[in-house]
Amino acid sequence: MMFLYWIKMLMFLVLAKHVKSWNSASDKVVLGITKLEALDMWRLKMEWNMNGEEHRNQTYEIQVGRTKNMDVIETISLNAVLNTMIWRSQMPLNCTDHSVRIRHISHNSTLGSWSAWKTHYGDENLSQSKFKMYPEQQVLKEGSTVLFCCVYSEDTNITSLYFKNTPYEAINISPRVKAIRVENIKATTTWGVNSFCDEHDQKTVFNYVTFPPEKPQNITCETKDLRNVTCSWKVRRAPNLGKGFKRKYRLVIRDTEAGSCRSEGLLVSCIFEVIQHWVSYNITLFEMNGLGQASEQYVFNITERVFPFPELSKVSAGVLDAMVVLRLNGNFEGLSITCQIQVKPGETIQEMQQKGSNVSQLYKFKIKELQPSMNYTTRGRCAIQGNEWGKWTNHRAFFTGHLVTVDVWRQIRNHPNRTVTLLWHTVKTHRELYIEAYEVCKSREGPHRNVCITVTQTPLNLTVDDHVINITVQAVIQAGLSVPSQITIPSAYTGGVLEEKRIMGKAEGFQLSWMRDSTTTCDYIVEWYVLGVLHWRKVSANQTNLTLEGSLFKPGVRYAFTVYGCNAEGNRPHEKQIGYLEEQKPSKFPTLDQNPTVTWSSVTLKWSFKEGDPSHTGFITGYKITRQKDFNSDISTSFIDKPHIKSFTFSDLEEDQSYIFLLAACTSAGCGPETSATFTTTKNYSLLLVKISVSLLVLVACCICLCYFRKTLKGIPDKFSFLHLKALDLDEDLYKASEKICSLKIEDCRWCDVEVLDLHTSLVQKSWLTGTEDPRHSFIAHKVKVPSFTKPSYQPTTGAWDGQNTNLINFTYVSSGQRDLSEETAKTDGKVQEPNNPGFISDYVTQLCMHEL
Repeated sequence: MMFLYWIKMLMFLVLAKHVKSWNSASDKVVLGITKLEALDMWRLKMEWNMNGEEHRNQTYEIQVGRTKNMDVIETISLNAVLNTMIWRSQMPLNCTDHSVRIRHISHNSTLGSWSAWKTHYGDENLSQSKFKMYPEQQVLKEGSTVLFCCVYSEDTNITSLYFKNTPYEAINISPRVKAIRVENIKATTTWGVNSFCDEHDQKTVFNYVTFPPEKPQNITCETKDLRNVTCSWKVRRAPNLGKGFKRKYRLVIRDTEAGSCRSEGLLVSCIFEVIQHWVSYNITLFEMNGLGQASEQYVFNITERVFPFPELSKVSAGVLDAMVVLRLNGNFEGLSITCQIQVKPGETIQEMQQKGSNVSQLYKFKIKELQPSMNYTTRGRCAIQGNEWGKWTNHRAFFTGHLVTVDVWRQIRNHPNRTVTLLWHTVKTHRELYIEAYEVCKSREGPHRNVCITVTQTPLNLTVDDHVINITVQAVIQAGLSVPSQITIPSAYTGGVLEEKRIMGKAEGFQLSWMRDSTTTCDYIVEWYVLGVLHWRKVSANQTNLTLEGSLFKPGVRYAFTVYGCNAEGNRPHEKQIGYLEEQKPSKFPTLDQNPTVTWSSVTLKWSFKEGDPSHTGFITGYKITRQKDFNSDISTSFIDKPHIKSFTFSDLEEDQSYIFLLAACTSAGCGPETSATFTTTKNYSLLLVKISVSLLVLVACCICLCYFRKTLKGIPDKFSFLHLKALDLDEDLYKASEKICSLKIEDCRWCDVEVLDLHTSLVQKSWLTGTEDPRHSFIAHKVKVPSFTKPSYQPTTGAWDGQNTNLINFTYVSSGQRDLSEETAKTDGKVQEPNNPGFISDYVTQLCMHEL
């Protein structure tokens, strides 16, 4: 048993040794290149055998040789499962021979034997007499390094090659092949870049340098009709190749190419048909050129990308309006669509909403309130409810027609017959339009009440009754009749006079405003007169103001503006306003009453002036009155701020004195010309009578007092001589008293006879009336006793005068400052004798008054 065991072990060892030798023999199996082909001018594809171990990862080493000498230009280590590889060459494969060999590397890094060379032959093996330049008509990558080669015959000597007309030093590749190396080549235009072998060679080739395709970014997909979807994006760099080398694009849905793509500048768009009942789409976009391709996926919901784009189908313009029609094509059934149009100038926008359908739809817009003879443009757009607006259509221009309008107004006179005077202005939007005549139609309620006449000018007088009358005026032009202008004449108006409201203009003009009239439904009309010519202006019913230019008016002229409210019953007066563009000083004189009320201390002036006269240069605000005693005295001025007051009283005047009075009317701009008059105050007779009465009473009282105390005065002893009276003061006071008492002058007495007696009294006797310190200054010089005399009376029987006894008292006052005179008796005419008193003499003699006692 043991023997059999050892025999089995020996046989196992022998078998294991043979297996190992078999494995080592298999590892040294020589690989072979089974296939070698050029995919293009740059890529070489190779295949080799796998020895039945295709599914195991293998390590290989591959060498690439060039020319017949097998000059190794590149060694490649490859770890791969497949038995194929593509190698890219820097030199075109057409230039020279390229050979490939391969060997296997085991897991223990044991190198296998090289396979035999497999060669791809170039054009150097062909016999030829012409030059060949490679690459030719190729797309090269921007920034890369490229070897350009020239294949020529052996008897040709070439030292340099040309690229972009620039010579480069040649590199020897083989006896019939030379090359140049161009590094970092730049992108070219669509014409490419040239290269040639020799400057004498007429063979020139062109190549194109570009950049790899970009990955699509910022993709947007939308549909304008729910029949086709357009996806677009912008490239960052515009393609530089043309003709057959242009960049290409593809759109793929579910691995199937769908639709078509095109590019315009930087914009790339792809269009594909909507797939019925599809809402969500997942697409892939490709961008390709000679250097490769790039792609990007995009997912979107089509219901959110519907942006209708209408067609501006029709635009028809009238004179004051236009019709714009949008046509919308698509499958919008079940959707709500809103479309709008825009008109310029004016930025007018109108909207219209309709339910969508799967057939063509029309959206008709009526544009009103356009200006005649004017250029306009319009465009339109639409939107699905809930989505953003689609794109605007292109602008479409249109021109409104020429317009002739007639602006009609009227004047109504009720006496003696009710007559309407029609006035109108014709407005033409084109100066070449010719108006042949005007058609005026008058109508009222009831049958056969319409009457039309043709006239050629305005104004036109029409006789009407007290009912409401409708009048229409149309201009007759070559194209027919103009737009009719209608005015309604109200029934006989019995309203009161409107209250005038004062307004004030400015240099720029009048800014009129009025209270809104609830009964006004059509418009307001403002009328005014300038130099007797009627003017008017119409304002819409929702406007209550009007600005009139200042150039239409003159300063210092009053204008009356009447505002009429219009309704179905005609135009009724609503407000009246009067005012000046600019007030000026008055130009008219007030008229003073020449018979004022005059007293000894006051004058009451009265005057007349029409302050409401429309011809005034401003609103009369009052009057200025000036008083002056004479031209050298002070002036007193008073103002009256109420123009309806036309009287004024000046008080505290002097009696019997003349005064000058000046009167002028005033406006807010100042006062106008002055009217002058002179009036004199009267005498105050009452005061004169009082003065006379007081003087008489004082005189009588003095006489009574002197008569009563005359005896007492004689007996005053000299011891009272200490009573010194200053003669100077007493003299002045007595003089004043005498002037006040003697109001009657001597000539007032009908009969007088004065006798002066010279009574010699001693100085001692008179000392009591004289100052003790200065005897010369005596107060009373002497006392004269006037005897009684007989007042003659005429006796008619005897023809002689009879006398009555009259007592006379005379007081003589002597100045205290006179020099002494001699004691001679002064001579007299026989009636008055001056006393011979050396000490005292009178400066003046009081007036002597004779009174019957």
